[in-house]
Amino acid sequence: MSEDLTLHELTGSPNSAKVRIALDVKGLEYERIPIELDQYPGDRGLTVEISGQPCLPVLKHGKTVIFDSRGILRYLDSNFRQTPQLFSCDQQELNEIEAWELFAQTETGQGIGAVFGQIMSGAPDANACEQASSQLNDVTARIEAALDGHEFLMGDRITAADIVCAPSIILSMLPEGAVDIGPIQAAFRQLLHLGEGRDRTRAWAQRVMMHDPVSRTWF
Repeated sequence: MSEDLTLHELTGSPNSAKVRIALDVKGLEYERIPIELDQYPGDRGLTVEISGQPCLPVLKHGKTVIFDSRGILRYLDSNFRQTPQLFSCDQQELNEIEAWELFAQTETGQGIGAVFGQIMSGAPDANACEQASSQLNDVTARIEAALDGHEFLMGDRITAADIVCAPSIILSMLPEGAVDIGPIQAAFRQLLHLGEGRDRTRAWAQRVMMHDPVSRTWF
């Protein structure tokens, strides 16, 4: 039952946002338990105790424990089949969704990971961050093209393709008036910028993030 769902999360993490979005799209009730870390990677002892590994988020469904945001999304689709599906029973569509997952992990993740590394260094290099912004603008041309005439990457319904891509992209377009953002998001707001020619991408990312109870307060 949905009331047995508990999400152990690192609130500002895009991976945790993915799961919150998925739960909202499916209309599932759950308990949020933020895990606070005073540094990166910080003390992950509690996470290891819960799931046997250090990564967040972790979802508990009764006595079942699932880690890795991609695994959690698949678990939700398999176990809550009467809710809106994030993947597809059509093999070709499923392949396309999984291609977007790989895109998010590699192509968009490259620039975002580079800026995260600069932030963690304590002395971000402006040129490196500019290069990362340019790289992100280049690769999101694929997103911009996919959204031509569509609300979402796979058409007119939100899928896992949108859920895995948007939470990272949003870090490059946080408005100056965004409230309740953490220090990492604030640093991304200063160092990573999506650039011009991405109007559809911006509107889409915000549309997806409105399913996240944390991120929707930023806009």
